[in-house]
Amino acid sequence: MFIRFILLLVVVVVVLWLLKRLFADDPETEQVESPEAKKSEDMRQCKFCGTHVPESLVVISNDQPYCSQDHADRDKT
Repeated sequence: MFIRFILLLVVVVVVLWLLKRLFADDPETEQVESPEAKKSEDMRQCKFCGTHVPESLVVISNDQPYCSQDHADRDKT
């Protein structure tokens, strides 16, 4: 009898916890994207392989865009 009571108590606590999480207005539980995360970024094409990469990741060598330092080095030869 005592085990049934403990089991019922655990089930009630879990259900209440799930309901609280479901209806909570806490911004930490929701993923809120910053305006910077939604901002799109220009893409540049690697001169060596043609792959398009975000402008923030481009390696510039001799005024040419590359997807990696390895491709910038290999294109010099």
